[in-house]
Amino acid sequence: MVDADTDETLGTVAVEIADTQSERYTGLSEHESLGEDEGMLFVYGSEGEYDYVMRSMDFPIDIVFVGADGTITRIHHAQTESDNENLTRYSGRGKWVLEVPYEWTDEHGVEEGDRLEVPDEYA
Repeated sequence: MVDADTDETLGTVAVEIADTQSERYTGLSEHESLGEDEGMLFVYGSEGEYDYVMRSMDFPIDIVFVGADGTITRIHHAQTESDNENLTRYSGRGKWVLEVPYEWTDEHGVEEGDRLEVPDEYA
């Protein structure tokens, strides 16, 4: 993550890649937790409007939508839910969606408008 104004690195995350429909559907729901600087990067073929839910999640996360130019377009702080039938939808526009530990973005000063540097093989 890079600050839009200063180009300062705000934080780095080691990610698992979810680049198939099946992997994107399952997401982090089969994980018990995330480490401090761990996450999952959801990769799409093109930028679009996407909805995320906290289906079968045991821990809260930040959901970060990132446009095709690498700009962070939306950040949600998503809590766990006890009811898997009436799930809150977290919507945004992006080519990538990054899920990181809850409030990771706040702790690192990441805001909408900052940039995510995506590994070349997924750019």
